[in-house]
Amino acid sequence: MSACEIRPLLAAAFVALAVPAPPAGATVEMQVQARRLGFPVKNCLYCHATPHSVEVMKQKAKSLALSDGNCLACHGADIPAKLNDRGTWLAAERTKRGAKVADMAWLSGYKEPPAKVAKPAPKP
Repeated sequence: MSACEIRPLLAAAFVALAVPAPPAGATVEMQVQARRLGFPVKNCLYCHATPHSVEVMKQKAKSLALSDGNCLACHGADIPAKLNDRGTWLAAERTKRGAKVADMAWLSGYKEPPAKVAKPAPKP
């Protein structure tokens, strides 16, 4: 390839790398919106199931010099974290309403599941 053919390719590659990743759609912005609406959101575990995944991803983001709230930078739209009951309900609402993004105001319609009562162990 000649230099004239390579320059446009290099320019395109530079632009692609220089454009910042979009902000995370399922983390910080949703948390902020839910807090503004009065929901007691402290972290991702309000809708996601495992604290381990949050800490592992924060460490991975730090090692890659990324914002720890920018899940889309690595995962794109396929964020692998498991959802808890609330997160599963919210994802189902988004699908049911045909929305691209979940609206945190919908959380007002979420009903907490009844607390599970631990059964005493049987006596031998």
